[in-house]
Amino acid sequence: MGYPRDDEQFAETTVTEVGKGSITTADGWGIGIPQDFAPPPTPGEVVRTYGDGFGRPVRGLFIGGRKAWYRTEAEQEEKHRRDAEAYDRKKWEEFERDREGMDARFRSLPQCFRRRIGRFRRNNPDFRWQYEAYELFVCEEAVKIARALKTGAAIELFHAATWDEQRARVPDLVDGHSGNTFGASTRLAWLYVSGDEEGVEKMHGALAPLVGSEEYGCVPRTR
Repeated sequence: MGYPRDDEQFAETTVTEVGKGSITTADGWGIGIPQDFAPPPTPGEVVRTYGDGFGRPVRGLFIGGRKAWYRTEAEQEEKHRRDAEAYDRKKWEEFERDREGMDARFRSLPQCFRRRIGRFRRNNPDFRWQYEAYELFVCEEAVKIARALKTGAAIELFHAATWDEQRARVPDLVDGHSGNTFGASTRLAWLYVSGDEEGVEKMHGALAPLVGSEEYGCVPRTR
């Protein structure tokens, strides 16, 4: 067995199914494997994974004692740091590429939506390149919904309708909404048609439930 010494942060199960480039384990998880992994895994072989457990990265995978990959905790932390830096570079490059178009889209929003985004910009100096594309999309969809439906009661019915019914009522609604973007868009639309412009401005950001209110810019940063 080629298992690493002195690393007790692992769990074991067995292979139940072998697919193209992946395995399924007895505890129901699918795990991708390198294309050159040899010999190929077979059902019944022991699968050992290293890591912090459910919801955390798998930093090591052994099948039948054969290493697919392995990183120490320190190596995993370094990989996470490099991946985060690469992700931030990509986000910045995308923002710079799209900045002019985003500025035009921002200027086309009703004033209360511009004030809303302005608050996030003031509270988080990195908001523009990190999150603004997401929030801008949500605000634009909210304006579409508000202009098409015009009343809070109509928006409530719209929110409860099927997707086909929603598209019929707001024909230019964008495909591919997540539950989060759709929920935030409809809430903002309801506030807007109700005349609550202050509510539009002050409602927490669309991604705040996922990244935190301070991180997103809903409130000033304290650190």
